[in-house]
Amino acid sequence: MIIDNLNNSHKYREVHKGFAEAFDFIKKAVEEKLPVGRYEIDGDRVFSFIQEYTSKLESSFEGHRKYIDIQFIIEGTEVIYACDISTLTVSEEYSAERDVMFLEECEKASMAVLQSGEYGIFFPWDAHKPGLCFGGNPDTVRKIVVKVRTD
Repeated sequence: MIIDNLNNSHKYREVHKGFAEAFDFIKKAVEEKLPVGRYEIDGDRVFSFIQEYTSKLESSFEGHRKYIDIQFIIEGTEVIYACDISTLTVSEEYSAERDVMFLEECEKASMAVLQSGEYGIFFPWDAHKPGLCFGGNPDTVRKIVVKVRTD
């Protein structure tokens, strides 16, 4: 898991071959105020969703095998918990079609509070629980999730 702000995205462009495209898209989406929807960046290798929702009190841990998530907050505040996926029990089996599995609660999770301009990068070994409200106060969150294929 990596937590940082967009001003430092240049430090991570070389971590994975799809990260440069992902960060270029995030910057473009913010500048052009792209609407909610799905965006193809490089076919099924790198693609994105722009979402808008109200943060919630409860969520589930999820994990992916084929994709790395870059979750960037355009507006609002969101809490995301993360922990080592190998320490969790699967509650809903992996769906290859959706590239997601759901997991039981983690006893020792790291908490990140992300605000406008900040992002989290979640690798396949990072179970993560996104979309949560900070301090019990729901907020309208506008977010970009870029999916970067691991291979």
